[in-house]
Order: sequence, then C-alpha cells, then structure tokens
Amino acid sequence: MKTRIIMLLLISLSCTLFAQKNDTELLSINNQLSEMSPTGREIHEQSGLKIVCERIEEDGFASAYESYSFSIENNTDHSITEPQWTYTLPLKGGGEFIIATSPNDIFTIPIVESKDLYDIDVDHCISGRIVFRGIIDGEEAIVSYNIMLDLKPHIISYSEIIKTVNETNTAYSIDFTVRYVGSDFLRVGVREEYSPSLIMQTIEEPFVAHVYRSSINAFNYAWVWLHVYNEYGEDEITITLKNLIGDSDITGVQTIHSDFVNASIIKIYTKEGKYMMQITDWDNLKELNQEIYILQLCNKDGIPFKTIKYLKGQ
Repeated sequence: MKTRIIMLLLISLSCTLFAQKNDTELLSINNQLSEMSPTGREIHEQSGLKIVCERIEEDGFASAYESYSFSIENNTDHSITEPQWTYTLPLKGGGEFIIATSPNDIFTIPIVESKDLYDIDVDHCISGRIVFRGIIDGEEAIVSYNIMLDLKPHIISYSEIIKTVNETNTAYSIDFTVRYVGSDFLRVGVREEYSPSLIMQTIEEPFVAHVYRSSINAFNYAWVWLHVYNEYGEDEITITLKNLIGDSDITGVQTIHSDFVNASIIKIYTKEGKYMMQITDWDNLKELNQEIYILQLCNKDGIPFKTIKYLKGQ
C-alpha cells in the first residue's frame, strides 16, 4: 500500500514539474489556467512582460463592436525579438478559432463578426484570448490576456451641448452628437421639470447620431435620456440640463443667443484680442482647441453688430 502511494506521489510530482517546464509551449495547460485567471489579467507574467490596452479597464471588459490595440509593457533589461501575437475566440461547438495573428509590436483586434458562431455566456459576452510570444535574452517568453467582449450596445460619449436661446429668452434648443455602438439607432427622450411627459424620438443614424431638440423651458431643469438597445441588452445615459435663468456659469454646455446663430460672418479672436480667423458656420466652433475666445458677430455685409465672449464647454 505504501509503495502504491509513493508511486502516485512521484507521478503527480513528475506531471507538475513537466507542466511548469513546458507551459510556454502547451496551449492546453494555458487554456486551463486562463479559465481560473481573473478576466483581463495576464497569465504567467514572464520576465516582466505585461499586455496592455489604454482603452480597456483592469477588469478586461470591452465592447464586441469596437476595435482595440494592444502592446507589450516590457519591464525587463532586455529587448524583445521575434514578437508573435495570436487572438482567438471560443466556438459555439467547442474549440477555438484564430481571428488574427501579427508579428508587429502593436496588435490590433477587429470588431466581432458573425457573433452566432461563438460561445456566448449568460451575461451576453464572448471570452476572447490574446497570446503574445517573444524572445528575451535568447529564451522564449509568453504572456496571455483574457478579454470579455460585451455584445450589449454601448453609448461611448456625447459632445458638448450647444444651447441656443430664443428671442424672448424663455426657451432654448439643444444641439449635440452622440457616439454609440451595437445598434443602428438611438432613442432620445426629453423631460422637463414639473412635466410628467417624456417626449421621445428615434434617430436612425448608426454610430454617430446628431441630436437636436427645441422649445425647452429656460426657467426649469430638464433631463435628456439617451437609450440604445439590441437583442442582447441595452445602455442608457441621463443628462441633466440646469435652468438658464440667473445662471451664467453652466458647466459642460455653451449658451448662445439667437443673434449669434443669425450672424452671417463670425470673426474669431483670442482672449488677448489677436485675430485668428473668420467662419460662416457656427458648427466650426467645435473644432477650436482652447477654452475662451472673443467672437465678433457680423451681418452679411461684414459689419459687426455684436461682440461676445465664447467659453468652449469641456
């Protein structure tokens, strides 16, 4: 009996040592380890290597509808040669499918195509795997990264909100753009303070939607609801609009009087008074890089009728 126990222990120890010695070559062992590793963290960080992506948080969750670029953070004293990247997705029937490979320093993975081919978990995510191999100081090194690709749609961002006040200063319109993925349309709702109604509209502009709503009461608060959905889930953002009466410092938005919209020519100066350029479309102001400008509003004959300070929203 003792002899059998000793033999089993020796066999177990031998298998363990073999796995540790060859884990850079045996993908099956790495696959098993990847299932036990936290999502988004590298497996067997060898020789101070780490796979990084600036657009993905530490939890490793990303959108299946966006492309991402990865690089190697090298904390060793040696350079890396013969880099090789591999990106795989799990197939619905088992096994993995190689999506992309590359010998470059920067590795970019594409958006997920043909989603029905892959194994989708209960949270509507596909678990992808990125493996990097390279030679450091004459020896092969490997590091892996698990990425969870969310199939639910996602609102990425929205631009600064331009508010245009009407002639009587009692109402205003809003104008901005929304970037989103995972759906072909954006739902937008506006509800004003003291009003029970939520006025909805559907904007069928994939990826980048232009939002314009008018006749919002300038005396009250209002809320803008952005909503996207698909067969896997939804995403939403609520934006609070402060009332404009008695509030000249509105963070994140820019209030513009109707005289500004009616100007045929807009001459732009720095806050120190140095002339920069002139434009004919106020949308071009969105391209400005600084924060404060002096604008001279002119009629169609080029005669100025008003000078205002323009604060570009953050």
